[in-house]
Amino acid sequence: MTDPTADTNPFADLAVISLATLKERVEDDRSVDLLRRREICSAITTVAKWLNMPPEMIPTAMSYLRPRLGGLHPIQLSVSERRIQNVRSLLLSAFRIAGISTKLAPYMAKMSPAWQQLWDLMEGDTYGRTELSRLFRYCSVNGIVPSDLSDAISSDFLAALEAESLIKKPKVRHQSVCRVWNQLASDHAASGWPQIELSVPKYNDRLYGVDDSLVSDAIKDDLAGYLSHLAGADLFGSMVKPFRPKSVEIFRGHFWRYLSALHHSGVGLTDVNSLDELVVPAMFERALRWLYERNGKKTSKHIGEIAWAVRCYAVKYRTCDDETLAFYKRAIERLRVNTPGLSDKNRTAMAQFNDPKAVKRYVALPTTLWSKAVAIGVTVEGRKKRKEAQLMVQAAVAIEIAIFAPIRIQNLSTIRLDQHISWNANRLRLSFPAHEVKNDQALDFLLPVEASERIKRYINEWRSLFMPATNPHLFPGRNGKPKDQSALRNQMKKAIFGHTGLQMTPHQFRHAAAKLLLDAKPGHYEVVRKLLGHKTLTTTYAHYAGAETDAAVELYDDIILQLRRPAANQSTHQADNLSTKSIRSQSRRLTATLKEPPFMDPLTLLGQKRGK
Repeated sequence: MTDPTADTNPFADLAVISLATLKERVEDDRSVDLLRRREICSAITTVAKWLNMPPEMIPTAMSYLRPRLGGLHPIQLSVSERRIQNVRSLLLSAFRIAGISTKLAPYMAKMSPAWQQLWDLMEGDTYGRTELSRLFRYCSVNGIVPSDLSDAISSDFLAALEAESLIKKPKVRHQSVCRVWNQLASDHAASGWPQIELSVPKYNDRLYGVDDSLVSDAIKDDLAGYLSHLAGADLFGSMVKPFRPKSVEIFRGHFWRYLSALHHSGVGLTDVNSLDELVVPAMFERALRWLYERNGKKTSKHIGEIAWAVRCYAVKYRTCDDETLAFYKRAIERLRVNTPGLSDKNRTAMAQFNDPKAVKRYVALPTTLWSKAVAIGVTVEGRKKRKEAQLMVQAAVAIEIAIFAPIRIQNLSTIRLDQHISWNANRLRLSFPAHEVKNDQALDFLLPVEASERIKRYINEWRSLFMPATNPHLFPGRNGKPKDQSALRNQMKKAIFGHTGLQMTPHQFRHAAAKLLLDAKPGHYEVVRKLLGHKTLTTTYAHYAGAETDAAVELYDDIILQLRRPAANQSTHQADNLSTKSIRSQSRRLTATLKEPPFMDPLTLLGQKRGK
C-alpha cells in the first residue's frame, strides 16, 4: 500500500539544497584543504552522473538519496565496490562541511573515554562492535555519557540515522542496535556495563489483523464451511472445479482482512451469529470504506481482491436478491483494478533488459556462478567443499533451469529426481503433470546439452553435500522435504543482483523469457504461449501486448531519418544502408529488427468482432 508519509518533492522543504549548491559550498570553504575539496567535488559530480540527473535537480535529502544510491551496483557502473563506498563516504563529508550533517560523527571519530571503556569490553565481538559503533560515536560527539542513555536518546539517534546517513534501512538497524545493547548489558553486567534496557521499536502500524478471540465461533464456522466448499470437500455439494489449496488460503486471508476492517471500523464481531450478516451492502460499504481511507483514499489490486472474495460469498455461495446483485456489480466496477499487461513493478524489472550488456550478464549468470563456486569450492585443507560454494552452485542450477524452462517457483522448488527428471541421451527433460501446475497445463522442457551436463554434475557432486542423499528433491531441504520456497527465492535474488546488478524475482524469469523472445522474434506470441504454458493465446497477448514497442519505435525512427535526407543523397544512403545495417544492429538492442513480424490481430485474439 502507498505510504502516505512519503514526500514526493524533497525541495518542498526550503532548507533542502541541491547537489549543485552543496558543491559550491564545498568549493568556497577555504578551511578545507584544496586537494580534499577537489576530491569531494569530484564525488558530488560522480553521484549526479550515476543518477543520470543534473546536480541542480538532486536534493541533498537522505530520504531521496538513500534508495537511489542503494540501488547502484558496481557491475552496472563498471566500477569497483570500493569506488562506490569511497564516493558515498566523500558525499557524507560534503554534508558535514556544509553543515547539513551535524549529529552523526565520521566513522573513525574518536570516542569519549566512557564509551571507549565499553568498547574495550566488546573485544573480539565483531558483530556487537559493528552494530553499536555509530551509537557510541553519536553519543561521544553529542556529549552523552553511557549512564544517561535512554529511549529518548535512542529515538534521537534514529532521527539522526534517517536524516544524516545512507544506510539502507535505518529503522531496522536501529532495532538491531537496541537488541545488541540489551544483550551486552546482560552479558557484561559484572564489568560495569550500565544496566539500562532500551525499548526495541515495533513498526507494525500497517498491520491490522484482528485476533481470533475477537471473532465469534459462528462466523468462523461459516467461513470454514465456505472454504470447504471452495476446496471441493463434498463430492456433491461443492464446486465442480475445486480451488487449489493455495487459492483457498488466499480466500481465507481476504476474508480475515475483511473481518479485521469491520472490527477497526467499529463493528463488534463477538456477538454476530452468522457471516451472512456481515456481507450485506451496509457492512460491505463500511469495511471497504475503511480500507479505502487507509490506503490514502485510493483503491488497489489488494482491495479489489478482498471485495471480489466477499462478493463471491454473497452472490454465488448464498442467495441474494436483484438489488444486492446490482449493488455488488457497481461496487466491483469501482474497486477492482484491471491493469492490462504487466504491472508497473514488472515493467520496471523488464526495462533492465533494454541494455544489451545486462542481457549478456543475465544469460551468462549460471556459468559465472559455477566458475566462482569452483574457484572457492575447496577449503584450505583441500578436503571438503565449502557451504558457500554449494549454495552458489545450487543458485546457478536453479537460475539455469529458470532461464531455459521458465516455470513457477512452486514447481522449481519441488523438482524431484524420481518424478520430474528424465534423460534423452545426454539431454535432461523436465516434465510436470497438469495437476501440479497452477493452470492445469502439463509442462515439458528438453534442456540443451550444456545446461543438462551442468545439472548432472550438480546432482552427482554437489546436491547431497550437506543433506542426506536419500532426499529425492533436486534442491533438498530438511527431513526429506524440498528446500523452503522462500529460501530458494532469496538465494536466487541475491545471486542475480550480486553478480549482474539486475533486480528481479524468480517469477520474473517468465516475463524475461517472453521479453527476450519477443525482442528477437516480434509477434511470435504463440511461441511465448507454449513456452510459458498459457492455456490460451488471449492470456499471452493480454500480458505481453506491446512488448515489441521498442522495435516498432526504432523502425519508425529509421523511416523518419530516411525521409529527412535530401533526395540526392537518398540513393547513396540506401546503398550504404546495406553495408551499415549489420554494424548498427550490433549496437542496438535485440528489438531493432526491420523484419516484418507475422501479423496477429489483437481483436481476434481477444475474441472481439472487427467493425465494418
